[in-house]
Amino acid sequence: MAEENGQWFWNASANPFDKNTPAQWTPYNSSDNDKIEQAFKNKQNKADLSHHTIHLNDRMQVHKSDFNKQRPVKREAK
Repeated sequence: MAEENGQWFWNASANPFDKNTPAQWTPYNSSDNDKIEQAFKNKQNKADLSHHTIHLNDRMQVHKSDFNKQRPVKREAK
């Protein structure tokens, strides 16, 4: 059976950690999604994008120049 591909999303809501604020799941563009998916399939801990690092074990996007800028990420099978 072929390995499933996934689509990765980041929570774009104004306050992504507020449980009373609905999540706004925004898909990554195809290039970034491919980088994240490849790292995920290779069982790596992180995926590096232009301005962010995706911490796969924590399901967290972290801005490279400001560690305090973090957002949850999720993966859905395509």
